[in-house]
Amino acid sequence: MNKTLPSIFNCSNDMALAANVRQYFPPKRIMQMESELSDLSKLWDSTRFAGPWGWSLATKQRYIKMGIDAAYLPSDEWLNEVRMLSSRQYACDYIQKLLMHFDDSRLLGKEMRFATNVESAMTHTTSDRTQEDTQIYKSPWSSSGRGVFTSHGLSKDMVEHKLRGFINTQGGFVVDKFHEGKTLDFAMEFYVNENHSVDFLGYSVFYAAENGAYGYNLVENQNELKRRIDVDETLLNALIEYHKEHLGETCYHGPVGIDMIKTSEGKIHPVIEINMRMNMGILALLLEEKYGSAAENRYSIGETLKSIALTQERERGFQAKIEDRKLMIIYKNGH
Repeated sequence: MNKTLPSIFNCSNDMALAANVRQYFPPKRIMQMESELSDLSKLWDSTRFAGPWGWSLATKQRYIKMGIDAAYLPSDEWLNEVRMLSSRQYACDYIQKLLMHFDDSRLLGKEMRFATNVESAMTHTTSDRTQEDTQIYKSPWSSSGRGVFTSHGLSKDMVEHKLRGFINTQGGFVVDKFHEGKTLDFAMEFYVNENHSVDFLGYSVFYAAENGAYGYNLVENQNELKRRIDVDETLLNALIEYHKEHLGETCYHGPVGIDMIKTSEGKIHPVIEINMRMNMGILALLLEEKYGSAAENRYSIGETLKSIALTQERERGFQAKIEDRKLMIIYKNGH
C-alpha cells in the first residue's frame, strides 16, 4: 500500500462498511460534516497515520476517482477482511475469548453477544423491566450513536421492531447489559504495523452519551489521563499486552482504538467497541503532543489549550475545536 496517500476525513466510513458498495453516498448532513471538517485530516497527514479515516470499498473507489492507481491501494480481499474485523460481531467474539483468558471478577462484558434473531435476545425483555435489567442493542456497523439504543423506557414491541430492522439491514445485532453505573469512558489506542507488530500509543478519555453519541475527548497528558482512569495498572498493562498479541494476529494494519468503560464499583468493561480506523482518541493524543507537552517550553499550557479552532469557524455548520482541554465537534444552526 502506498504510504503517501492523501489523508481524508471520511467519518461516514462505518456506514459505508454497512452498505458494502463502491458507490456510497452518506446522508446529506454527514456529507456536510465531512466537507466542513476536512481540515482535520491535516492533523494526521504527516504522521504514520496518513491516509483515510477508515477503509472500505467506498474509500478505495474514492481514491481511484482522485487519480490514485489501484495498484497502490488495498485489495478487495483485504478490505472485506477489514470490514468483518470492524463489525461489532467480531468485538463480541473478541471479548468472550478475552474473558476466558483473564477470568477476573473486575472485568465485565460476559453478557455481550451477537444475535441473528429477535427471540434469542428477548428472554429478559419485559415492558415493566427495572433500570437494572436495561439492555443495550447495536447494529453491526455504525458510529457515534447511530444504530445504538437501550431498552430503557421502550415496550417489548418497540424493541422487537428496532431489532428486526437491524436484522433486515445488517443481518443481526449486538446485545449487552447496559451498565447504569458508568463513571468513565476511556480507550486504549494502538497502531498495528504491516509486519504485525503492535504499538501501544496511549490512553484516551472521552465522554459519550447513553446511546454512544460522541461528546468530546480530553486533551491531556498520559499521567493525568491515567489518574482519571484510576484502575489497577497491573490489570491495564495485562490487557494492553493481550491486545497487542491478538491485534497483531489479524490482517489489519493501521490505527485501532478499543473503547472501555469504568463503573462506580471500579469494574471495567474491556471491549465496548473495537474501532479499526482512525479515531478521535488518537487525534487527542496528536493534539496533546502538538499543543500540550511539546509546547510547555514556549507557552503556558493552560493558555495553549484554552481555545483552539481546528477547522474554520462558521456561523452555521460544523466546527472542530479544543475548548478547555476538550476536543469537540460542534454544530451551529445559525440561530
